[in-house]
Amino acid sequence: MNDYRLPKNEKLCSRTAIDRLFSEGHAFIVYPLRVVYRIDDSLSAPPQFFINVPKRNFKRAVKRVYLRRRIREAYRLHKHILAEPLSQQKRTIHLAFLYLDKNLNDFHFIEKKMIESLERLAKTIESDQTPS
Repeated sequence: MNDYRLPKNEKLCSRTAIDRLFSEGHAFIVYPLRVVYRIDDSLSAPPQFFINVPKRNFKRAVKRVYLRRRIREAYRLHKHILAEPLSQQKRTIHLAFLYLDKNLNDFHFIEKKMIESLERLAKTIESDQTPS
């Protein structure tokens, strides 16, 4: 059964964890999303993520919030793609979704790109058998 909730403990809020994610993590781009990830051997925490929509590209907060909500919803609906490979290997992951495009995109386009990025991450997790 899929768990479609998105509780607080799945959001990456710790400044030290975010700094560690960007210093030690790996990244790839599925335009318009840049995904930065860091796989951890800790089983106690669920996958954690955060979303960044730069103020440089969207001056109005309304547009930034619009995109953040669409990205969060796409992740919430499809996070199960990551859950299975992570639970099999008893690992967790920290994620950052950075929005790169200067234009507003609709939900279906963002959802399609989110699915692509999560499937790519799942393949990476399955191919990386050794603990990092």
